Amino acid sequence: MDSNADIVVLAQTIRTLDPDNPIVDSIAIKDGRILAVGESALRLQEDARETVNLGANVIVPGFIEPHTHPDLCAQMYSWVDISGFTYHSAEEVMHALRECVHRFAPGDWIFVFGYDPVLYEGLLGLSLAELDEISPNNPIAVMTQSMHTLYVNSLALDTAGITNKSEAPRFGGEYVKNALGELTGKIEEAPAMRPFLRFFDDSLQVRSVNLSRQYERYRSAGITMIGSAGLFFRDRDTADLYRDLASDSNCKVRNAVYLRHMDLANNVLEPFLANGRFGFNGVKLWYDGSPYTGTMLLDSPYLDTKLTTSGLAIPSGSTGRSNWDIDDFGALVYELHEAGIQILVHAQGDRATREVLDAFEQTLSRSNRREHRHRIEHCALIEPGEVERAARLGVSISFHMNHVKYYGDRLRDDIIGPDRINQLMLAASALSHGIRISLHADSPMFPANPLDLMQTAVTRESITGMKINESEKIGREEALRSVTSDAAWQLGFDHEVGTIEVGKLADLTVLSEDPIKVSENQINQIAVVDTWISGRSTAN
Repeated sequence: MDSNADIVVLAQTIRTLDPDNPIVDSIAIKDGRILAVGESALRLQEDARETVNLGANVIVPGFIEPHTHPDLCAQMYSWVDISGFTYHSAEEVMHALRECVHRFAPGDWIFVFGYDPVLYEGLLGLSLAELDEISPNNPIAVMTQSMHTLYVNSLALDTAGITNKSEAPRFGGEYVKNALGELTGKIEEAPAMRPFLRFFDDSLQVRSVNLSRQYERYRSAGITMIGSAGLFFRDRDTADLYRDLASDSNCKVRNAVYLRHMDLANNVLEPFLANGRFGFNGVKLWYDGSPYTGTMLLDSPYLDTKLTTSGLAIPSGSTGRSNWDIDDFGALVYELHEAGIQILVHAQGDRATREVLDAFEQTLSRSNRREHRHRIEHCALIEPGEVERAARLGVSISFHMNHVKYYGDRLRDDIIGPDRINQLMLAASALSHGIRISLHADSPMFPANPLDLMQTAVTRESITGMKINESEKIGREEALRSVTSDAAWQLGFDHEVGTIEVGKLADLTVLSEDPIKVSENQINQIAVVDTWISGRSTAN
């Protein structure tokens, strides 16, 4: 093979995350792969076709977001925005909700995203009567920031054909009714939302434009690879859209796709394209729901507070619910495991994480297949003993870390209480047991931002400045690995990306400062200068 490099990249600090060669100042790249690093790369500079000197910028392996929803981002970021990332008080949010109605012709559907009673104390659960008053001439659907609750008005119910006699759909959905059996306008979980979301203009052309915009959002956050945790492929055209985007040499992000289990029978995805930018990676299951809808499965009830009873409309004494019959879930886990399919399981509550680990343990005790990379997703609450069991079973964890930042205070004071807050996001405990963890933002719930996730994991600080379960802080290098090398391992792509080593793809993130050296409260202020995919800048 020709040993001449296509490009030699220089920088004062290049953090490789290779323990044998952790910091270098040069990388040689050929045919999209790393040919040499450090002194051996410098020796190739003279004959290289190009040298790129990035000066004082810091290069790290490309950031990886292992749990995100590009399809939902593409859709919901095009809806009317009333989120707490745009508005700064309950009054501003409600004003924006009321005013948006005037932009639509009578009869048009109005889709709104980002309503958040947890972030803003003055927001309450939206009632059917309230939405009827706000939008008397338009069907309206208001999605909460958590994406597990949708509020609709009477016109939306009528148009979608949902009545007091409509039965709850399978896999955890609920058309919430009052004590008289009347619909309240609160819709819980994705299976129950589908009759309403089908009215959104989601034509292939619209999807293509919105998806390209979302890929650019990932790129601007320094992300070079994502795990699509439950991509909703409805037809071959949708799969072709993603495939065509990934086939473009200018594609900015690699995409490892996890399908819903019910879509497996119609799976039209190859394991991965030849360029390694798109393919089927496994299956995503939802065992419980959200802390902010009341569907997180707990051992002990939610607190009875103004937030839970009025803001989130969680019934007193509720411990949430599972989306599955436990025997059916265990049987599916065994079936998928025996088929050699990686399994991601959404589990938030302490009871949920325990029952999911029960299913994994039963499967592994019956199976001759020992190697796997099954994961628990989000893992808001988990008992210390269950962390040890996860490690023993080889089940890794991807933490939805910014629950701590945005909702830590409300979880402690209003949702689960000061005792259970000590089970929140046990990242340090997981690492101490040898579990390779990752961090994710679950976009569109939170904006994709690996640097922000790193800062929260390192500081355990909420937006009010309070420390939440501070004993579970992790170190900066551990945080960096959780959004690079360990995330790559979880996706089963660590042979190709995640560290800067000879032979791997040259996927890089270029930062203005070193996340290992800046003040821990300034990590999320570091600018993303560029990303590179297969040895090429994505900036153009």
